[in-house]
Amino acid sequence: MITFRHHIKLMDFLSSGKTTEDFIASLNDIEKINFIAFFEEVYPIQENTLSDEKIKEEKKVYSDVNDLVLGQFIMLEQIITGKTKLPDHLIDLEIAKLIIRPKEDAVFDNEDTSKEYDNQEYILNSDVRRVYYVLNTYIDNRNKILFEDFAGVFYESNDDEEEDEDGDSGSDILFNQQWYWYSIVRMLSGEDIHKYEQTYMLPMRIVLPEMSYLAQKSKIESASQRQQAAMRKL
Repeated sequence: MITFRHHIKLMDFLSSGKTTEDFIASLNDIEKINFIAFFEEVYPIQENTLSDEKIKEEKKVYSDVNDLVLGQFIMLEQIITGKTKLPDHLIDLEIAKLIIRPKEDAVFDNEDTSKEYDNQEYILNSDVRRVYYVLNTYIDNRNKILFEDFAGVFYESNDDEEEDEDGDSGSDILFNQQWYWYSIVRMLSGEDIHKYEQTYMLPMRIVLPEMSYLAQKSKIESASQRQQAAMRKL
């Protein structure tokens, strides 16, 4: 098999202007034989993912946004939306580390550095096709929930964005982007900083409908305010 570790190293070689042949030349003899033997079975990865249950049998796999806690979801969104400025293949590793978790953890907890190292090593040593199957399954679920089931709750539609940008200065937009997730945690905590920690641990299956309610309520109130302002101009 080709491990996720070797895939990342290959992507590093290619992104630095080197070739696949250069990468193969950097491997030891056993690694060369293995990589060449499996290359055509693995690449392109998106056409050759392995959908077996091996990782699920050995790890706790989060394939549904509803199963996450808010803090875990926020970390994933910051990575997925490019806030980390990492190359794509390292973004994939960071996502994998958040959705492939130690099986013994009842709830999400990434504060044990030793456990996190072991978890990362497990992912890096796994078949790259299995890891990408897990990643693709989560991303498909995430896109359905955020852009279909709960469309407009966390990410506004293009029409809403244009409407907001018309009324906001550049500094307002930058402020809102910088503090977006913090403002959500603050709102869900009732603006009580002492509750932030427990808010980060709220299950997304509870957060999603609450945020949907608040988003719809805000739109109705904003529309009412615009209507009242228009009436005053008459």
